[in-house]
Amino acid sequence: MAEFKNEFSWSFSRDNLFRDCKRKYFYNYYDSWEGWKKDSIDEVTRTLYVLKNLVNRKIWKGDAVHKEISRVLKSYESTGIFSDYKKSAKRATKIMREEFRFSRNKEYWTTSRSLRKINALFEHEYDIELPDDEWINNYNDVLKCLRNFYNSEICEDIKCISTDDIVTIDSITPTEFDFNNEKIYVNLDLAYMLDGKLKIVDWKTGSAETNPLQFVVYTFHSNEIFEIPLEDITVIEYNLLDDKKFIYTYSETEINNAKHYILESISNMKSYLYEPAENLASITDFPRTEDEWKCGNCNFKKICFELD
Repeated sequence: MAEFKNEFSWSFSRDNLFRDCKRKYFYNYYDSWEGWKKDSIDEVTRTLYVLKNLVNRKIWKGDAVHKEISRVLKSYESTGIFSDYKKSAKRATKIMREEFRFSRNKEYWTTSRSLRKINALFEHEYDIELPDDEWINNYNDVLKCLRNFYNSEICEDIKCISTDDIVTIDSITPTEFDFNNEKIYVNLDLAYMLDGKLKIVDWKTGSAETNPLQFVVYTFHSNEIFEIPLEDITVIEYNLLDDKKFIYTYSETEINNAKHYILESISNMKSYLYEPAENLASITDFPRTEDEWKCGNCNFKKICFELD
């Protein structure tokens, strides 16, 4: 079997992490590499891998919604049968209860399961006590988001088109494409053709501010890979919690600006590597952020200052 190599790639989320904290970026993409090998890796690597995969309750909420919508759409794509809200609510409830128990008991430290497939919560790892109402509200938000999904115009669109017109559905594994001999990764929540035009949907489950670069990159990818003209590509940001949607289109100038930004970002990331061609990095080249307020919410805070 060929060795699974840590190769360099660029994504919107990777760029975000790089700009947030260079040391956090190093832990996430380099020092935690192979930490999934629970019984055959050193303790620090395993620890960094587990901490890397922690999510807070708000991200957990979004993950529950995204995964359930993905299940519904993939099932429809393969069977032509659309599930209903009650089934989704029941399934999401079951999974969230299992994940909550798994996380509360800190089983993520001993499990052989991939932590990309089951959630471990930041609040449990760092023993953050929350009133029951916080957890209940988080769960209720999931149900509200799913209900709004089933009642959305997008859901009606999907029911009315051929399954062949569904271009892509959110996957645990992002889609790779080549740009300037570099690997770029994107993960579209949903893309489908309607009346000869491509609709890209990005589900949101909270109130965080959107970075337009994310949607420009989606458009760039679709224009390159699916060879669809820019004027026929629309990005729909759908906030399921508030049941609001925002529609975006992008010009060739905006796409070119995004390409320029990506190339600069890649160059900056690689400038921190001591062997760029092999994607090799050293901890000493990745300083911690000077914004100390960020450390309190960082997944790696329990180990970061122990490592040099």
